[in-house]
Amino acid sequence: MDAGREKWGLALSGGGFRASFFHLGMLARLAEMGLLRRAEVISTVSGGSILGALYYVHVKRLLEEKADGEITDADYLQILLRIEREFLAAVQGNIRMRTFLNPMKNIRMAFANYSRSDRIGELYDELLYRPVLAPGREAPIEMRELFIHPKGDRTDFYPRDHNPGRNAKAPILILNATTLNTGHNWRFEASRMGEPPRGSRTAQEVDKNMRLRRPPSYNDITPRQQNIELGLGVAASACVPGIFAPLAISGLYDREIRVQLVDGGVHDNQGIQGLVDEKCTHFIVSDASGQMLDEMDPPAGVLSVLMRSNDILMDRVREEELFSLFEASDRSVAFVHLRKGLSAEAIAWVDKDGKPAAPPKTERVPGIPSGQFSVDPRVQDRLSKIRTDLDSFTEIEACSLMLDGYLMSGPELSAAFSMPTPATSARWRFLGMRPWLSTPTAAYLKHLEVAKERLIKVFRLSWPITLVTALAVFLIVWGIWYWLGASIREGWESSISVKKLMVGTLVAAMGFIPRASRTFKLLAFLRSPSEFAVRLLLRGLVPAIGSVFVGIHLLIFDRLFLRLGEIRRLRSP
Repeated sequence: MDAGREKWGLALSGGGFRASFFHLGMLARLAEMGLLRRAEVISTVSGGSILGALYYVHVKRLLEEKADGEITDADYLQILLRIEREFLAAVQGNIRMRTFLNPMKNIRMAFANYSRSDRIGELYDELLYRPVLAPGREAPIEMRELFIHPKGDRTDFYPRDHNPGRNAKAPILILNATTLNTGHNWRFEASRMGEPPRGSRTAQEVDKNMRLRRPPSYNDITPRQQNIELGLGVAASACVPGIFAPLAISGLYDREIRVQLVDGGVHDNQGIQGLVDEKCTHFIVSDASGQMLDEMDPPAGVLSVLMRSNDILMDRVREEELFSLFEASDRSVAFVHLRKGLSAEAIAWVDKDGKPAAPPKTERVPGIPSGQFSVDPRVQDRLSKIRTDLDSFTEIEACSLMLDGYLMSGPELSAAFSMPTPATSARWRFLGMRPWLSTPTAAYLKHLEVAKERLIKVFRLSWPITLVTALAVFLIVWGIWYWLGASIREGWESSISVKKLMVGTLVAAMGFIPRASRTFKLLAFLRSPSEFAVRLLLRGLVPAIGSVFVGIHLLIFDRLFLRLGEIRRLRSP
């Protein structure tokens, strides 16, 4: 069915909410150019999955409410205008911190079948997807409910077979995650989930890891996993290692294999392979991933070397994915990314006289410098360094990223597909940032500098808030010492009994039993209770107590941060 016809694919990379907002600006430009209706495959990773799934459920609703002949480009513009408004509001609720807010949910995380990844999946469903597809519904949306049944089309509609001839294509959504068990790509789709087969002779010879065979459909698997939720699929795709616990799927495979899923960016952070496997001919790749930056004097500590080595590996994977895409002669590709329009520097060696052999030279000169799409190079550089996180983004941060993706996409799409860039056709909120992207002020550049930090952002933006907070902390500490100082000193100076020492040692040993039991089989019977005890303490009780401080942070400091990041507070260039 695909032979001899165009098939358009859209890849949305990982990169937290930074990526989500950048992709949103690019989608806005696609809507203006009338290209969104052509997309038949949407392959997403991490932050791209969060936004891509939201866009998909809006398109599903549109195609099921309007017949193909009634759908216009204006419908897609309305979808993006609504997403621009509602997605920013949801992000500013600080979804990541809200996973710690409910004490009972924290206690539930003591059990192996529930983690912070499950909780953030629930929040994605409650805040983003359910209000679009099923307002007021209590139960979460399931992956198998995402099948699109276009109004007026055949009852057995299947996008891979029946999209030809349609004006507004029914896209296939691919949410990419990574399987820790095998190191392979794992995909969630409306029809199925699992590791896609790589049947080439090369893959069979090179890859000797076991393969978790992908079932044909959800109806062919155990009933306990047939109703996998959309929010959990997105959470698995955005499950950043080290920040979120792997998302587990139990009972799906023989030999008591528990599938552990992490961020899709571990395997392919651009989501390109999904489009290749679907035999797309036209590729639109939006890449807001964290590209590796130069280090003049890389730290040599063990942890620093490990982190830098991982960055190098990820950068190599990214480059090879893109190289293979561009080198295929039968594909049309539009590619936007957060360092597009910037140059790189080539530094000369020191000659025999101890002097640079030549002055620094500019290399990797872009075809279109960022200034040509109205973004100052200093702004473009700082936008590429904004944190890849799932916390609150200010109006300045979010609108800057959206506008950057929007402005950058116009000339790139026009060049790739030989079509003119239309004039702005919608009243996008992010257009309010246009003066600062082209002519940045010192205050605006400072805000973008602070935007790359994960902690204490509000204190870097306002010294009065810093002063007042420091004074409040001092008074609280002084008050605690005034009332409890004597008891603290008495407890500190008291001797530790043998009984207390033994109890403390036993508690500490509980944390090592799960790892030791893999080597010493005699300890296997202690593994489950010890794991539960550790989870109860670290994932349950401690976060439950900490939820009080999370509430204070969201109520005071997060709101102050968002207020300081309002566009109206910037002085016009």
